[in-house]
Amino acid sequence: MSGAQTQSIASTQDEIIDELALFEDWTERYGFVIELGQALPALPEEFKTDANKVRGCQSQVWIHPTLANGVVTLQADSDAPTVRGLIAMLVRLYSGHTPEEIVAKNPDFIERSGLAENLSMVRVNGMRAADKQIKKYAQGFIDATA
Repeated sequence: MSGAQTQSIASTQDEIIDELALFEDWTERYGFVIELGQALPALPEEFKTDANKVRGCQSQVWIHPTLANGVVTLQADSDAPTVRGLIAMLVRLYSGHTPEEIVAKNPDFIERSGLAENLSMVRVNGMRAADKQIKKYAQGFIDATA
């Protein structure tokens, strides 16, 4: 995302909600989420470490953050197709933003889109655990540069 104009986290959330609303029912929306996961670039094996593993997810999820030119880039992967799609949403939401922007914004698209009501509680909790891990990485970048 370097060099590209990055839209705000709030705008990206609205975009995700609008995209999900295009589908008639939750079966179609789940299909869309799985497609998002299929489009997520594979995380190189060297980044699938215990340190990058998200705790609190029933599926295996890894998130590898990097900070360059003041913005965070996230790479991620999961062994479960639906979870991979949910993680792809978080990668899209936060990549290209400063650590301060990431820490300051809580993703409300999970509730606003109906995902929280239509996914299993395990998946919603896993998504929140991934969000918490991303914020922890962002706070670590802030602390390291202070």
